[in-house]
Amino acid sequence: MKFIHITDIHLVDQDGHLNGGVPSTQFSRCLEDIAKWHSDAAFCVISGDLAEFGRAEAYQVLKSHLDGFPLSCHLMIGNHDDRQVFRTVFTDDHVDSNGFVQHSIETDAGKFIFLDTTKDGADMHEGQLCALRLNWLKEQLISAGDKPCYLFMHHPPFDIGIPYVDDIRLVEAEVFFETLGHGRNIRHVFYGHVHRMTYVNWRGIPFTSLPSLNHQIPLTADSVDGEFCDEPPAYGVVQIADDQMTVHYNTFLQRNPLHQT
Repeated sequence: MKFIHITDIHLVDQDGHLNGGVPSTQFSRCLEDIAKWHSDAAFCVISGDLAEFGRAEAYQVLKSHLDGFPLSCHLMIGNHDDRQVFRTVFTDDHVDSNGFVQHSIETDAGKFIFLDTTKDGADMHEGQLCALRLNWLKEQLISAGDKPCYLFMHHPPFDIGIPYVDDIRLVEAEVFFETLGHGRNIRHVFYGHVHRMTYVNWRGIPFTSLPSLNHQIPLTADSVDGEFCDEPPAYGVVQIADDQMTVHYNTFLQRNPLHQT
């Protein structure tokens, strides 16, 4: 089984600029590359920060870009998103019984669980998993039994050594970890938010993240002027087999031929 992971697209409007780039252009080029080379994937996940300012215009741009895209897309929200505004545009997207943008799907490869870690309130950038959301996750893990489980979340529950993002990680890390204890077979957790390629083994559980499609966060703040940099964007191509899971980080804009001299 193969699926695609994208994160942190930060759309504004159709031609709007943001931090040195045009998010809609980057997103369009990413979708074109996926459609050309990976249309056989089972689905695509976009794990939050769909819109920079949480405005309806940005979600409309997202919707128009996904029209005609050959893969089904599971959309998640992040700290830059507005849950209520998102739901006015994507009215059919999966929500739980409490109105949070989270759901799960069953596949031959296992159970895939998509979490809503967005904290309510203006300018709230740290992550949140309230008691209602954690209880929903507990029920999903228990119902999965021995099936392999793959989780997706925007905010990580740990520090990665970059203060800029460590200060706005998931707040409820300990109770989240306790909730994960109800899962018998958690294989991997995919996350966004940090705008970097990372692999983290947190308390025995493997996590991976991806760069943003528009702008990145440098590993060392003093290495650039300003808080962002233009390291290459990437999307993930994930392959799951009976005895192996592989994550490819596909830097699709830098796939240039070598010219021999």
